[in-house]
Amino acid sequence: MTKATQKTPAAQAKPKTPSPLTEFSVEQLHAAYRKSDFDSMSKQFLDVIVHMQQVTYYALPPEEKQALNRFVMHFLYFMSLEDFILGDAYAAQMIPLNATIANIVAMSEFRNTDPFVQILLGQQRNFSKLLVLYSVHNHTPINRKALFDANPALATLWYYSFGESYRNGCADPLTLQNLRTHINYEDDRLTGINGLSHHIYFGATYIDHEKDYLVKQRINRLVQQTPLCETEITNKPKKGRIAVLTSMWFTRQSVYRSQFPFLKALSEKYDLVLIKLGNKDKKTDDSIFSEVRHFNVTSDASDLSAVQDNDFEMAYFPDIGMSIESILLSNMRIAPIQVSNYGHPVSTFGAKIDYWIGGQETEDPERALEHYSERLVLIPGCAQAPVPLDYKLNYPTLPENPILINCTWSAQKINHEHLLRLREIKERAENHVIFRFFPGGACLSNGHIPLQSAISKILGKEHVQVLPNFDFENYMKNLEMAHFALDAYPFGGYNTAVDLLSLRQPIVTMAGNRFYNNSTAYLLNLMDLGELVTQTPQEYIDLAVRMIDNPNYRSRMIRRLKTADLNNTLLSHEHVPAFVRAIKHLLENHQTLKKDSKRCPISID
Repeated sequence: MTKATQKTPAAQAKPKTPSPLTEFSVEQLHAAYRKSDFDSMSKQFLDVIVHMQQVTYYALPPEEKQALNRFVMHFLYFMSLEDFILGDAYAAQMIPLNATIANIVAMSEFRNTDPFVQILLGQQRNFSKLLVLYSVHNHTPINRKALFDANPALATLWYYSFGESYRNGCADPLTLQNLRTHINYEDDRLTGINGLSHHIYFGATYIDHEKDYLVKQRINRLVQQTPLCETEITNKPKKGRIAVLTSMWFTRQSVYRSQFPFLKALSEKYDLVLIKLGNKDKKTDDSIFSEVRHFNVTSDASDLSAVQDNDFEMAYFPDIGMSIESILLSNMRIAPIQVSNYGHPVSTFGAKIDYWIGGQETEDPERALEHYSERLVLIPGCAQAPVPLDYKLNYPTLPENPILINCTWSAQKINHEHLLRLREIKERAENHVIFRFFPGGACLSNGHIPLQSAISKILGKEHVQVLPNFDFENYMKNLEMAHFALDAYPFGGYNTAVDLLSLRQPIVTMAGNRFYNNSTAYLLNLMDLGELVTQTPQEYIDLAVRMIDNPNYRSRMIRRLKTADLNNTLLSHEHVPAFVRAIKHLLENHQTLKKDSKRCPISID
């Protein structure tokens, strides 16, 4: 392998030592057990688990690997002892960490908790320990109804925390099937709101994009039944005053990067108020807003002062599903007109959102009622407007062999079915290939190493690089270190396509029938590179192999990108005024539009 492909990313620095993992004391644990001091034992366990939730290991040097195996060995042993009692207070803290615990065990030589779950299933007083240990990695089936029979509140907590494994679990066939089984389970005793509820809501699309609407409908109903959603909202609309409710309004975030030009143009004609969802932070860009308010379920869910008495004529939600706050508020009537867009490009399927602004080039109007519970409002283009990248190209020299292929897919987009296509590409190609994955910040709670293992198992270690989460500059530098890119499917990436094409790097994509698998195709067609757009899995595989083995063809695609006028194609803001016109049209015509029961798409020129 060339020096370029051997480079160790700067972000791959190992965590500082000592840590709760390396300092885990077996002697203290056994001493506490002899005294039946189970709370002290539980605290030791919890300290390590919380550390592993907060610190992501991109590799395990010998000392950390030995420490991890030592911890997992003792954790699982004592958790499976019938006389070890996990107190309610510690159970309530460990169950929400189910996905982290699953990753910790998957990183160890134990891989999963099956033998210990089998032992627990034969015991009394096993309930809370089962909820801690049973996860997506288990082969052993479990009776979910029996869990809800025992304690619906704790089972609900487990149900949502189990679902957090969507972040890295879709790559492996077993974990993907377990996730699909999990989200299809329904129980009338499931309740609607806790700090983990959004994992199922948001993750369902990545787990099964054909059935996510069933999950979202269920969660919306549960949320709407909560006392918080029954809170009376007093709204006295003031003309031109629009609330923007988002948890993602900072410069490097994908929602901001594809929405800022729209809202900036809107702010020049309307009075925008930012409702910042989730934790307060210094990253938020409040430059276009006349006022900033906050709503954080974690700190005080009952404090609805940001919206309870308001004068908003419209509420605009750029990223429903990316925070529990956005799910909650989208299921309330904050303003007379409520609108969403492709910040996270999936319909709410049943929240109280009236309109969805989509792109004429990326939507199928004939399937609008199938794909959206909101009324679709179509504007020219793809209903996104990119923020240009502040990055100077380095033009690195790439090796003739192996062929380096970027897969800029966030962790949840890396799914087993699409990895099988990559395997066929690798097997058919004459040149050696290395697929370079960029799972990014989605690999939280130590999902990186289990994800890397799942990918390598399918493609072979010698064909895989799974890169850590980078800062922007290092991310872009690493993107340059490839010959071309392959798009994810079924959930592609608009912003990652903008990144790659800005670097003049060709992308092979497979078009679908929704924005999230049509946006890359739209950009390629805009740049007169439609021949990189495929329609079937076989076409996708064939074209990828051609890009690998035919250097003349690949060079021709790169030359065409190098001569493309990015400002008038990829980075054009030509359709930004159409977004403002769409908002104006809805503000002026909502009373008439809501009487139309057919909900046909509205087209804005």
